[in-house]
Amino acid sequence: MTRTRKIVLGAVSAIVIVVAVAAVFIGYQVHHGRAVPPARAGTIRVASVGDSITYGSVFTPADRYPDQLEGLLGEGYSVRNFGAIGYTLQKAGDHPYWEHPYFQLSDAFEPQIVLIMLGTNDSKPQNWAGIERYNTDLRALIAHYQGLPGKPRVVLMTPPSAFLVKGRSELPAAMNAEHVVEMAASVKAIGAELGLTVADVHAATAPHPEFFQMDGVHPDGAGQGLIAKTVFDALAAGGAGASRTP
Repeated sequence: MTRTRKIVLGAVSAIVIVVAVAAVFIGYQVHHGRAVPPARAGTIRVASVGDSITYGSVFTPADRYPDQLEGLLGEGYSVRNFGAIGYTLQKAGDHPYWEHPYFQLSDAFEPQIVLIMLGTNDSKPQNWAGIERYNTDLRALIAHYQGLPGKPRVVLMTPPSAFLVKGRSELPAAMNAEHVVEMAASVKAIGAELGLTVADVHAATAPHPEFFQMDGVHPDGAGQGLIAKTVFDALAAGGAGASRTP
């Protein structure tokens, strides 16, 4: 065997090992999540509840919207990420958030503010059974967090817009952009009905397909920054900006 061939085979083997390890790591993260650091003493605790869009990239953790939001809010806030990859708001979905460890951990965090952004995975054909089931479970999740002993403030976030990327004929896992639009409208309506602050991430991201070039669903760092800014503005407008308590 020539030296060049040995080098090539070695490089291929290294790549295979890296991919295999990454697959195992990501697979574990999907159903178990990563450790969530405790809040800093004396800060307002903010729990970011969501799916893989909230979870963000394992390769660029600083880009995740909860991390960027903490930077915007300032030292008085501890924003923690409870995003679960591939999970749904609906209890009858293929992976209900209600059954993920982060659901219990978000309670144990004793949040003072809870941000809810779930719905993108609900748009998949195996999960979608009409907007009413989604609405019922959204109301139930709101009531759950409002019923915690600390009575946290619940803030709703519409799911981001979804885009067809050049060269693709459909969204990942056949996610349905029309259902996402329908859910966004419902989130705003339920928020208005219950008197909750709503961060309209769907409207904010709609003009920016350039932030979703990976697959049309998951935003890059700039897109995550836009989400963070949209939530920050909604919190500030509702009375919980960088220098105000909820």
